[in-house]
Amino acid sequence: MSLPETNYLLHAFKPERVEVAGGVLSKQRLVVSDCINVKGAVTGIGVPDWCVSHEEAKNDALVVSTLLQSGCRLVGKAQVDDFGTSISGQNPFLAKLTNSMSPGTRVGGSSSGAALAIVNSKASIAVGNAVCGGILIPAAYCGLFGYRPSLGMVDLRGMASLSPSFDAVGFMARSLPTLQQIAEKCWTKPARPVRLNAVKYASSLFQELLDNDALLEWETKLSSLNFMRNDVPNLSKLTLTQAHNIHTAILGREIDMQYGQWLDAVNPRFSDETGTFLKTIRDKGFKEFVESKKKREFFSDSLQGFFSSGEVLMLPTSPGPAPSCDDVCDVYLINQRKLYAIAEVAGLAQLTIPAISIQGALMGVSLLAHPGEDRLLFEAAGRWFV
Repeated sequence: MSLPETNYLLHAFKPERVEVAGGVLSKQRLVVSDCINVKGAVTGIGVPDWCVSHEEAKNDALVVSTLLQSGCRLVGKAQVDDFGTSISGQNPFLAKLTNSMSPGTRVGGSSSGAALAIVNSKASIAVGNAVCGGILIPAAYCGLFGYRPSLGMVDLRGMASLSPSFDAVGFMARSLPTLQQIAEKCWTKPARPVRLNAVKYASSLFQELLDNDALLEWETKLSSLNFMRNDVPNLSKLTLTQAHNIHTAILGREIDMQYGQWLDAVNPRFSDETGTFLKTIRDKGFKEFVESKKKREFFSDSLQGFFSSGEVLMLPTSPGPAPSCDDVCDVYLINQRKLYAIAEVAGLAQLTIPAISIQGALMGVSLLAHPGEDRLLFEAAGRWFV
C-alpha cells in the first residue's frame, strides 16, 4: 500500500543521502525520527519552539552513522508526536497523520511519521527513541515489527534524551529478517549466547486486557501456532500497575530536571493528551523519585522471576487493537502506558510482532527477553510466529 503524500516527513533528502555505495545494507532505505541527530538538521522533540532555539546537529547520531557506513540510504527525518510522550502519534504543531494500514485508527507514537514512511514504502527501516513505547506502539498499530533493545545494547549518542533511565534507540521494519539484520549491525556488544528453551505466556494479561472479540480472535490465532507454551497465570495487572507507578515517578522527575526550566519559561502548547500527562508526571516529588529508583531494582528482580534465562515472555503489546482516532477511553490509555512500562523499568529486550486484525484495527503481541538475550526474541519470532 502506498500513498503519494509524504507529510509524515519533516526533511526529505533528494537525492537520498548515501555514504557508502554497495555496502551490505545498500538495499535498505532508512528513515530517522526527528529525535535522532542527522547532520545539518535541527534535532527536534516535536515542539517547534524547541527547534527555533537550537542549532543544527554537527554530526549524525552513532546509530545513523553505523547504518550509513553499512550502505543504507537515508531518505529523511520523520515527525514525532509532541514531546515524545504522547501515545497517539499526533502532533498539534505538524501534519495530521493517517494510519493507512488501518484507516480511522491511531498511528501510535512517538515515532508515528517513521512508521508511516515504512507503511507507504518510502523507507524499509526506521530508528527512533523507544521510550514510552515510542517504537513499539506505532509498530503494533501499523502492522510492523518493532524492537526495543535491552539496556546497553545500542549506543545512545546523538539521540535527544527524554529520560536517561528509559531512553533506548529502537528499530522498526516490515520484515523480521531485515529488522534483525539492522539490530545486529547496531549492537555495541554481543548478545549473550544462550539457548532458546521456552515461551512463557502471560495468559492472565491477555484475558484481563483484551475485550471478547479481540481475545477470541487472538486465541484462534494462537491455536494455529505450532509451539509449546507455559502459562504464567499470576502475572497480572497488579504487576503492570507497579511498573507504571515506578515509570511515571522516574520519568516525570527526569523530564523536569532536563526540560522543566525551558517548559516553564516558554510554556509551549501541547495536545490535551500530552499536556495532561506531563502535568501529572511533573508533579512527582524528589522523594518519590528516590524511592522509585529503589523499587525499580526490586521490580526488575521480581519480574525476571516469572521467566528464566533462555526463555521469552509473551504479553500483549497493546490492550487491544489500535483504537479509534476520535474515541479512546482513559482505561485503554492507562493500560497502554502500563504495558510499555514493564520492559522499560526492568531493562528488558522487547519485540512486537504483527498479530491480529479486528474489523481492520491491528494489534501486536510482544516477546520479552532477559537483558543481553536479545537474539532470543528474533529466534522465537522466526521459529513460531512468522
